[in-house]
Amino acid sequence: MTSIVISGGRVIDPGQGLDGNFDVLVVDGLIEEVAPAGHFARLADAHVIDAAGKWVLPGLIDPHVHLRDPGFPEKETIESGLRAAAAGGFTTVAAMANTSPVNDSPEITRYMLDAARRAGGTRLVPVSAVTRGLEGRELVDGEAMAAAGARLFSDDGLPVDDEPLLLTAYDQVNRLGLAISLHEEDRELSRGGAINQGEIARQLGVRGIPDSAESRRVGRDLALAIGNGAAVHIAHVSSAQSLQMIRAARNHGANVTCEVTPHHFSLDESAVLRCGTDAKMNPPLREGQDVAALEAALSDSTIDMIATDHAPHDPGSKQPAALAGCFPFHANHDHPLNPAQADAMTRAPNGVIGLETALGLALRLVHRSIISAARMVELMALNPARLLRLEAGTLAAGAAADVTIVDPELRWTVDAAEMRSKSRNTPFAGMKLVGRATMTIVSGKIIYSATNGAASR
Repeated sequence: MTSIVISGGRVIDPGQGLDGNFDVLVVDGLIEEVAPAGHFARLADAHVIDAAGKWVLPGLIDPHVHLRDPGFPEKETIESGLRAAAAGGFTTVAAMANTSPVNDSPEITRYMLDAARRAGGTRLVPVSAVTRGLEGRELVDGEAMAAAGARLFSDDGLPVDDEPLLLTAYDQVNRLGLAISLHEEDRELSRGGAINQGEIARQLGVRGIPDSAESRRVGRDLALAIGNGAAVHIAHVSSAQSLQMIRAARNHGANVTCEVTPHHFSLDESAVLRCGTDAKMNPPLREGQDVAALEAALSDSTIDMIATDHAPHDPGSKQPAALAGCFPFHANHDHPLNPAQADAMTRAPNGVIGLETALGLALRLVHRSIISAARMVELMALNPARLLRLEAGTLAAGAAADVTIVDPELRWTVDAAEMRSKSRNTPFAGMKLVGRATMTIVSGKIIYSATNGAASR
């Protein structure tokens, strides 16, 4: 029998209504008991982890990552992505299906799970495609995908345009007791766009993407969900208008949850002038009023969870040669990008990495009193576990000992060169943050420690 005592920390577990100084006893990889500090002092044979001055949280869960494996090892692999997740404090991540081949068959699902087992760290939950090949024409065999290990369905990166097909998908996931995550984009409105439609797009001379490209599709898909009963999850909400649609659908009985990314609640469209393509994503960064609306929605529980949408890209594709030296682009420039540069900006792939910065950015909301520490744990552990139908997100007795230990006052500077991800496409390089995971534990095993990096296997 192996016993671990996590001693003297502030245990924050909203699933049990806990927020105070407690010790956590782990026996053979499971939570045995949470008791007042000092309760387990007589367990002489237990390994003690001193958590004084730190927060002890249920393991963080990211419901939306792209690990690019199989198919794009130059961007990320399951091993490197899970290593980055562990360093960010995540004990579980849900990996989207837009791989090559697409995760639309049990064989690819099993490949992903096998690769994660070999990596031996953060848990991986495969996300099944909704449609074969992400082509929006034919549904996958949902029963076979769920049996292979998928716990969520999504064509993320692409919307499901066909309404009758989407309704059938709703019925399928409802029968399976799982959820469907939707990438909301009206491609007629977003076609040819690079960044948010607004002042920054005009200054750069590139075509913008209106927020209605997202909200119009949110409205359509949630109207279909009213009365259906299916668990519908809206991915990476970016605009105030979309939030209004979500609130209205809930008021009319839709079973809907939604997520927001750290980059959407931390940055507005002006970040593109500083970071260029490292601040280019889909949906794009919006205006300051949208950022304020997202913050408010995190506080009032309209938004259910924080998801990184971790999207690694190799420098060769993310940083086109035509844009070399263009950024930072200063407001006093008297001319926009030239046509070749504007085209390169438009063609550059969307997305930023986020596994290693998400917790620090979420803690900024806590330090600013936008949300409480307990609310942050709901957003980053408890609610994602519910979406993925996992028995996780809590330190209740009998649960797997998945634990994230956080130093909430640790000051650090984001350094892309030190990240565990294979890619470096972050708009947060150089940002000073306060608070970071110092230890990540999965089933009672330390998979990351700030003192020695990733634990040896």
